[in-house]
Amino acid sequence: MENRAQFLPLFKKNAADIFRTYSTVFFLDSVAAGVFISVTTFLIPNIGIMGIVAILSALSVRLFITFSQQTFELLLLNSLLVGLAIGAFFTLNGKVLVLTVAATFFTIAVSAALSHLFTQGARLPVLSLPFILVAAISILAARKSMVSESVLNGNFYDRSWLNIHYENNFWINFFESLGATYFSPHIVAGAVIFIVILFRSRYLAFLSLSGFALGSTVLNNILDQDTVIDLLSWTGFNFALVAMALGGVFLIPGLLSFIVAMLAVVLSAFILVAMQDFLFVYELPVLVLPFVFITLVFLLALRAREDRKQPWLAPQPGLPEVNFENARLAKVRNGEFNSIPLLAPFYGEWHVYQGFNGSYTHKAQWQHALDFYILVDGKSFDNGGNDLTDYFCYGLPVLSPVHGQVIRIQSGLPDNVPGEVDIKNNWGNFVLIRLEGGFHVLVAHLKKSSVLVKEGAWVKPGERLAACGNSGRSPQPHLHVQVQNDAELGSPTVPFHLQSIIHHPSDQSGGEYRLANIPLTGESIEPAAIDEKLLDPLHMPVGRQLSYELFNENERDAQFVTLKVELTLLGEFRLVSDSGASAAFVENNGVLAFYDRRGPKDKLLDLWLLANGLTPLAKVVQKWSDSPSAYLLPLNKVQTLWLKSLRPLGCGIDSRYSRKWVSQNQYWLQKSIHKIRVGRVLCFAEVESVIDPFLGCKEMSLRCGPHEWKAILKEVGLSTDEGIPGWTISGKPQEISE
Repeated sequence: MENRAQFLPLFKKNAADIFRTYSTVFFLDSVAAGVFISVTTFLIPNIGIMGIVAILSALSVRLFITFSQQTFELLLLNSLLVGLAIGAFFTLNGKVLVLTVAATFFTIAVSAALSHLFTQGARLPVLSLPFILVAAISILAARKSMVSESVLNGNFYDRSWLNIHYENNFWINFFESLGATYFSPHIVAGAVIFIVILFRSRYLAFLSLSGFALGSTVLNNILDQDTVIDLLSWTGFNFALVAMALGGVFLIPGLLSFIVAMLAVVLSAFILVAMQDFLFVYELPVLVLPFVFITLVFLLALRAREDRKQPWLAPQPGLPEVNFENARLAKVRNGEFNSIPLLAPFYGEWHVYQGFNGSYTHKAQWQHALDFYILVDGKSFDNGGNDLTDYFCYGLPVLSPVHGQVIRIQSGLPDNVPGEVDIKNNWGNFVLIRLEGGFHVLVAHLKKSSVLVKEGAWVKPGERLAACGNSGRSPQPHLHVQVQNDAELGSPTVPFHLQSIIHHPSDQSGGEYRLANIPLTGESIEPAAIDEKLLDPLHMPVGRQLSYELFNENERDAQFVTLKVELTLLGEFRLVSDSGASAAFVENNGVLAFYDRRGPKDKLLDLWLLANGLTPLAKVVQKWSDSPSAYLLPLNKVQTLWLKSLRPLGCGIDSRYSRKWVSQNQYWLQKSIHKIRVGRVLCFAEVESVIDPFLGCKEMSLRCGPHEWKAILKEVGLSTDEGIPGWTISGKPQEISE
């Protein structure tokens, strides 16, 4: 029984890895999708069997060598394709079996080597490059050294051995081409694969159709390749793969990424014709060579750009819907992708003296800059303003807004008498910091001899750099901040924004927390200082477990659900529910922020994300806004279908938060209202979260139409780990609080 208990989880993991590998050819990363696709390979049993032999051989390597999960997935994918290719060329016998196993081990070595080379160098995906190399070598070697009947009788593009023939038309060619990705150019195989893609990602299905339609048009009508027997059916999947990879998997979906993908498809048609003419001499098929070549070239070219404009590369390759949602939420929270995030370089509340495109000096190529000073009752000074010390900001600490290296300083210039300027030294005393991405942050007009850092020193956010002064082109004490491409003074500026600040509008209508903000002239901001009383209870270390009783207040059908914090192999913290649904989160710059919701519907996790998905950790914060995914709301099937039809890549909701300290009960009450219009109906949800100073979120509730859910914390604890003791507090809510 003990051996069986140990064997079963291992069997399930290996089975999941096998089926997931079949789906990753089309970037689907799904066990269920892989099951259906794997079945299609057995329409030609010889091919299906060789694929299984290869992937089982690759799995056996896990017993002897340990690879990272990412590398292991890569070698499984390429091993599977090598096995399928050998099955398409040679009839199964003892020698072919040996060839398949040997080729698999060769594929593993090539995959591991290329993975290390690509990730350490250009940070490019390896894709199916190991398969191309090993398949070509194996097939050529086997033809010279083995006595084995070729299944294809010498002409790879001749499908007469399939005993099927259809009249050529677009859909038949399309389906046959999808099947040919797995060396089974059968209309049934292709139809099943397309349905699987459609269920997994409608946008990938759209891209595959668009890419194939454009590529086949270029191939047949411009390059006149319609006379080559079955060339389109055997190679057209390259067009679909190029469109999928560049249209939504490696790039964030959008109009420009679609245009780039279609341009790549056109070029891949030219590459396909050139390669097939060359490879036909050796009786080798083109395989996925056009797809791999074009995709790598385009990704490398996009990475070489110096600007941060569209189309944007996805931080991690994934489904277009996931990439789009993560990018949409990141833009809402962190500002535009071409904008550099900075923290406020001071303590307390400062006023914007001159903003972007300001009236004085922030013009043309220097338009992206901010000037700050302090106002009290509408004035920047006291006692007449004749002396520098009369100005409220003079001599106050200037902090580093970023992580970076100090590459240049100026500290010896005198401070100007109020009203005077030094036009020979525009920036006055300054500190110039180089960021990891190559940009440079300049803080200027500093007080004479106040610079505390040296050239070459590394600084971190919040570290004191100098004091605010009045040097350079500065008629009164203020602080100038800008971001520029180059290290040369006077270089053109680039867009930037401030993170985690409390924004005070010019009409003095009250402060609002903003995770990303570009303040305007006349507005005031202050950094949101972290409060330990909020930070400690909401801190979520690895192994933290929160068990809730979840029930419908009308029916009282209680469920007990646990949320647990896990750390992925990529170093990502995720909050995982019992159902397997999860969301990633970060605790940065004084805010707890959740993103990348994955997995099935989960009432408790979705309630948590609506209630606490963006939570500032500063006690002075009273209100803020966010825009999480609309699918967190308890929408009915008609509403969900409507949204998916009109917004196939996803959309956000208008979420408004407020928080107050309830002194009588000694907790924070965090309320939020979430709105989205679906057709003519306004969906409206009210959510409350009770945050205890010791235990964190101990109660949540949601009211949305007929839905009234409530979750009460029943148990909180930490999973035991080697060197870390586990602990649990359980009982009734009031007992937990005590």
